Parts: sequence; C-alpha cells; structure tokens
Amino acid sequence: MSQFIYAQMEIHDRKRYNLYMNAAKPIFIREGVKVHAADDAPRPNSPDVKVDKVVLLEFRDKAHMKAFFALPDYIKAGKDRDASTHMKTMMFERFKGL
Repeated sequence: MSQFIYAQMEIHDRKRYNLYMNAAKPIFIREGVKVHAADDAPRPNSPDVKVDKVVLLEFRDKAHMKAFFALPDYIKAGKDRDASTHMKTMMFERFKGL
C-alpha cells in the first residue's frame, strides 16, 4: 500500500537547501519516489503558520520508504536539508475507502 510523506519547511539557508535539492532530485528519480507537490510559495490558511515550502511524496509501500531513507547517498544529501531547514513531516497511507 502506498505511503505518503507530507513535509512543511521553513528554510533559513536557501543556498545550502539548494545543495540538498541538487543532490536529492536524481535520487528521487532513480528510486521511483513520486513527487506529487513541491511548492515554494504555499499559502497557509492561518496567519500564524510560517512555511516556505511544502512537499508531498509517495512511496510504493513502507519497505520502499524505509529503504529510501536508509540510502547512503540520500543520508548524505539530507545533512544539507537538515542544516538549512526547520521541517515538520507527517506519514500516512493512501485512503482505502470509497
């Protein structure tokens, strides 16, 4: 069953975040991770929410997601992401109803 990750980021070092993006994009493509949304200008519905970027990712299943985040090249790229952002994430499964 598909697994999704929603990430909401405040970016405090755009140059370093761009290093992450340049390294991570080919890994997402190579590993078959679907990027459903990546918005650099999200519009929060609440004025107290500060967010510079949102991303919605889809993985084939939990095993795919766990394997992806354990990849040495993604772990290396993630160091730039972690150093350049404050991020909140949520993981969830595809809706099974209807």
